[in-house]
Order: sequence, then C-alpha cells, then structure tokens
Amino acid sequence: MRSFLPFCLLVLAACGPMAFVDLHDVNRFLESPTIIKSGDRYFIRFRYADKEEGPPLTFMAIRTRIQKDTLLFYIPAMASDGSMAGRLQIEEITESRQITLIDQGKFFWKEVNNARAPLPLQPPTEEDLALIEAGVQEVY
Repeated sequence: MRSFLPFCLLVLAACGPMAFVDLHDVNRFLESPTIIKSGDRYFIRFRYADKEEGPPLTFMAIRTRIQKDTLLFYIPAMASDGSMAGRLQIEEITESRQITLIDQGKFFWKEVNNARAPLPLQPPTEEDLALIEAGVQEVY
C-alpha cells in the first residue's frame, strides 16, 4: 500500500496539462494562433472559425506552461459562454520569463497528441494594431 501512493503521484505528475485543440484545427480556427509583436509587447492571437456546421464555437482560454526551458501554448478545455464564431481573440503576454523564451525562439503550440508545433511570429495586422492601441484586452 505504501508504494501505491508514490506511484499514483508519479503518474499524476507525468500527465501534466492536456491540450484540447490542435494548432491548425479548421473546425476551431479561421486564423490559427500566432504570436504577434507590437513595439516591445507580445500577444497571442487567433480568429474563431465562422462555420454553421461542426462543433460549437465557445470561448477558448489559452494557457501556457514552461517545460524544459520551452514555452508551450495550449487550450486545455472549452467554456460554454456563447458563440464565438468569427471573433478575433488577442491576449497580451506579460510574464518576463515567457517574453524571454519568445525572444529566444523557444515557443511552441502543444498539440492534442502532445507534439510541439512551431507557432509563427508575425507582425500585427492593421486590425490588430487598432485594437491594441485602443487598449482592448482580450476577445473582440
């Protein structure tokens, strides 16, 4: 019995957070997640798919995890907070350690199968800049 508890704790620790959505999931994204840089600020952005068919497009909260000196972005679950179809989501990345890893090119998207997909770093669009300059913080 004493060896069972440490075994269970080891299994739970190894599992870690699970990703629910792949980077290029066309049923979830019209525009897949990318990192954008505006001045000295970084953001992660994506646009929800705008489909009438397929899974319901509810709010997706992006989470991060630093694993072996690499920043991983992923979506662990869906929330049921109304339809987000076609909407743009931009979230600022403010933690200094995360910004350092992005500057070093050590950032990826965690896929459902736990693979790491390269996450593009792009300049912001005019729409992104307008929203950032207006001080809008999350979902648009």
